[in-house]
Amino acid sequence: MDYENFLKLIRGRRSIRNFKPDPIPDEYVEKIIEAARWAPSGGNSQPWEFIIIKDRDTKEKIVNILIEHNEITRKVELTREESLRFPTLIKPQKEPGYKKAPVFIVVCGDPRTKEAYPLLTMLTRGDSHFVSSLASAFLYMALAANTLGLGSQWVSATGSPDVKCLLKDLLGIPEKIEIYDMMVLGYPDYRPGERFVKERDEMTHYERYDRKKFRTDDMIKEFIIKLRRG
Repeated sequence: MDYENFLKLIRGRRSIRNFKPDPIPDEYVEKIIEAARWAPSGGNSQPWEFIIIKDRDTKEKIVNILIEHNEITRKVELTREESLRFPTLIKPQKEPGYKKAPVFIVVCGDPRTKEAYPLLTMLTRGDSHFVSSLASAFLYMALAANTLGLGSQWVSATGSPDVKCLLKDLLGIPEKIEIYDMMVLGYPDYRPGERFVKERDEMTHYERYDRKKFRTDDMIKEFIIKLRRG
């Protein structure tokens, strides 16, 4: 793949919030997991494990757990300054758009693989390397899904402590295995709009940090408000 096609692939990846219920081929799921298998990881520790869920009842139970969690999240969000509130959390959520997605994949990691790191790294930065490794696998999954014409959503609430506890019980996950997050997969039910990203020059420094580009607190606030407005 040349750079232009690679960039097109990256720019085309979007978080999809609503899915068609149409099933997706098993081979697509296998290809997505295969891509994740080759992700970079600290010390080549490969901490990832994947729970692929298609059963309707199990997915329903997962959705109900997340709906209960999201109500707490919404109440907390309403304590923020109004202009900074996350738009999708302002109103109670009755049914998330990803409920119809045909496949849920819970990404887990085995923290015992941190032993693959150099000892000092394991003692001082083991958690960050562990999380970064799982994030790399997750990104590879999202990009692979895009090449197959599928949409994906990163259901980050899955990583919350209360949700993790309930999901471990539901899915029979061993105590020593950590839940990272969940990805939902399916065919998009709409065409997403353009995504706003910062200009390259705003985030690039050469040789030393260019302090003229340092953003004040007010500038950061304005940036977040702009994100909120889409």
